[in-house]
Amino acid sequence: MTLVNNIDDLRSVGYENLINFSLYLPDSKSKETLFQCSKITRTLPGKRISCIGQWQGKTIFAKFFISPNRAKTHWNKEKKGFQLLTGNNILAPKILYAGKHSQDEVYFILYEFIDNAADLKPVWESASEPQQLKLLNQLTITVAEHHKQGIIQQDLHLNNFLIANNQFYTLDGADITEIDYNNQQIAFNNLALLFAQFYPSNDHNIEMALQDYCKHRNWNFTQEILSKVKLSTLQIREKRKLDRLAKTTRSCSLFFYQQTWNQQTICSRKYRSAEMQAFLNAPDNYINKENLLKDGNTCTVAIVTIDNIKMVVKRYNIKNWQHAFGRAFRSSRAISSWVSAHLLQFYGIPTPEPVAVIEKRWGPLRKEAYFITKLISGETGDLYFNSDKNSLEEKESLAESTVQLLKNIHGLNISHGDLKITNIMISESKPVIIDLDSMKQHSNKYFFNKAKSRDIKRFLKNWQDQPSLAKIFQSYF
Repeated sequence: MTLVNNIDDLRSVGYENLINFSLYLPDSKSKETLFQCSKITRTLPGKRISCIGQWQGKTIFAKFFISPNRAKTHWNKEKKGFQLLTGNNILAPKILYAGKHSQDEVYFILYEFIDNAADLKPVWESASEPQQLKLLNQLTITVAEHHKQGIIQQDLHLNNFLIANNQFYTLDGADITEIDYNNQQIAFNNLALLFAQFYPSNDHNIEMALQDYCKHRNWNFTQEILSKVKLSTLQIREKRKLDRLAKTTRSCSLFFYQQTWNQQTICSRKYRSAEMQAFLNAPDNYINKENLLKDGNTCTVAIVTIDNIKMVVKRYNIKNWQHAFGRAFRSSRAISSWVSAHLLQFYGIPTPEPVAVIEKRWGPLRKEAYFITKLISGETGDLYFNSDKNSLEEKESLAESTVQLLKNIHGLNISHGDLKITNIMISESKPVIIDLDSMKQHSNKYFFNKAKSRDIKRFLKNWQDQPSLAKIFQSYF
């Protein structure tokens, strides 16, 4: 016998208690048919649930609008958006039925399930560079067709597209609105929003994509238009960055946040579990002589295993009462590392994946702090470049990649602050930046240039006793 849930069960679904449910839903024949949710794909607690399930003997995708006061408004926006898409022959999942639950102000939309479809974002991330160029062309033409038909996707990101059988399906009807199809400013700003979703390393493809767009619209491409779109892309990306970093220190769909009198904890939700919670509650219980990498006065580093995943824990120690007093009123170095790691991730700069951060506290006063990342395979740069196992050609190739990594970081007005070669890991034949507690993104060009000079000076100091390697690195700066 199937357990049928009530509306309160839906409204209690949170970010982590993603419990499948069953509901009887009215259909077009004024009958009630059982919908059985098999997987919740996304939830905004108390507002909306998106899920995959079974209805009338077939697999479908469903959205439930559950906000007591705004459900009907959001439902109408979603319906209208999909009507605009299908009415203008834009490929989108078909609405099978849209209605209201009989018991409460809960509205739902049932969509066809697209077989063999995948979200565009993971497809993009796993694609080779030539494949990404092809995807970018297809995506640009899809957006151009939106605009040509007088509609716009205002929340333009890769997760709002499905790809199946080499075709793009547009999603999220709530953010589809009508525009004047000849308004170039609106069109190019929307295109900049698309380009801002990609890493800065993709910006060199903007010109080609913009040319594709203008060709599809029969508009003239000019360098002036290109300059404006590039500037808008940078401005939108900056806003997205600030929004993303703000989320790293509060509860949201990505992060769990908890603060008590004795501790502040932030953890990536993808790693949340009973075992992870036990570690977060008492991290020192997991650090012992057997798993230590470093045991210094200022910091202790250890490898721990949680849920069969190896992680690196860096504990920032308190040396004495003077040090304790100095750190008590400032943001901890662990929090700085946490935010900097997410900053680098946002820009696509390789760094170990941040998992969690902990600050021990006495009320508002900070004490010891812990920064946790996934362990990456590889070795530190000093071991790699001093090893006889690696040929001169291999070292020269890695040297060039390492300098390019530093140029990419500096190109974003970011200084590392402690560019010892031991703070660069060589993992899978690629350089990865670590030890981020002194990292800073500068808004003042003068202070950035000074910090950049210190970075380069410190980095080249690594090779003062190895002239052959020093020559390799100096030739790239």
